[in-house]
Amino acid sequence: MAMQDYIEQQIRSGQRLHNITRHMLGLFHGVDGARAWRRHLSENASKPGAGFEVVLDALAFTF
Repeated sequence: MAMQDYIEQQIRSGQRLHNITRHMLGLFHGVDGARAWRRHLSENASKPGAGFEVVLDALAFTF
């Protein structure tokens, strides 16, 4: 959640969500749901118009 403001600012400035989330893929290493987290980000962050909601959806796999 700490990344929300940063991600939204970067998207407004023209960056793609994928450029940010690719550095976050290993965040839940060793945690149940980590594979689903990585898969969801990998498959959805590069889609046109992807925003912070993709990260929120991916978080649901880890809790």
